[in-house]
Amino acid sequence: MFKKRLNSTNGTFPVRVRPFRIKISFNHIHRLQILLLAALLGVNFTHCQKLNNLAKGQKRLEYIHAPKMKLLIPASVFLPEEYYNSDKKKETRYPVVILLHGYGGDHAQWSRIADLKQMANKTKTILVCPDGGKDSWYFNTFSDTANFYYERHIIKEVITHIDTNYRTLGAKGRAITGLSMGGHGALRFVSLYPDSFVAAGSMSGILDLRVFPLSWNIAKRLGPMKDFPQRWKMNSCVNLVAQLQGKNKGILVECGKEDFALGVNRAYRDSAAVHHVKITYREDSGGHTSQFWKDHLEEHLNFLHNYFPKPKEE
Repeated sequence: MFKKRLNSTNGTFPVRVRPFRIKISFNHIHRLQILLLAALLGVNFTHCQKLNNLAKGQKRLEYIHAPKMKLLIPASVFLPEEYYNSDKKKETRYPVVILLHGYGGDHAQWSRIADLKQMANKTKTILVCPDGGKDSWYFNTFSDTANFYYERHIIKEVITHIDTNYRTLGAKGRAITGLSMGGHGALRFVSLYPDSFVAAGSMSGILDLRVFPLSWNIAKRLGPMKDFPQRWKMNSCVNLVAQLQGKNKGILVECGKEDFALGVNRAYRDSAAVHHVKITYREDSGGHTSQFWKDHLEEHLNFLHNYFPKPKEE
């Protein structure tokens, strides 16, 4: 994964954040060969559905401008296969689920865990996997000297880009979920921006940051907890859940019984009960592992789908 940095003097993108190697698979070569052959033969793509789907692609890699960070940040987008499949479907609008990755991950983490093309097909949902930086915790900067705005990037730039470029249902058909760091990010966002999501979920979420003051660079984002205890408190989901009172959002929280984060997940459940916020809470066998997240992703998508309106034709 790499990000493209904007040159503020001329508006170009000449600098890569890190070196990378271009990998071209046989499938990519085969796709190019088919498209070139079709072009040479004058094939009408409107009437050649298989080539049309191949050209447009069910999986898309987008680069979304983050002006305050002067970056183009990647996001993986997975479309239902039917999105391009017929003229009838060209006006159908689809719900969106944003999948947030965990600490140390990137926009491709979820696609390494599960078959997102298959999930998009089964649920008829656009799946969006933004890149939140390896240790951003999906925060904006708390320092005047840092140029760090991942909360803004997800809530403003990613959502706007997806709604502008794809046939979505807008906020009434948008949900968010995530794993570990991303689970905290998802529940924090639904608490702070309830008008942007109808439902949210968390798998193995780190739902009380104060329990882990020296871990995963959280202090790099919030400052040391001993110096900023209120900041740590007010940015932990276990306390933010109170803001969901009366909002009628669908909330699903799942954690493995062998997960080190089980305690903070139970604390979130208890805090929701104290504040009379209805959530669905589940524990299952498993730990803080990719297998647990793979096993429960479809369950999350089905739960979130209960809060979407049915796709409609314009």
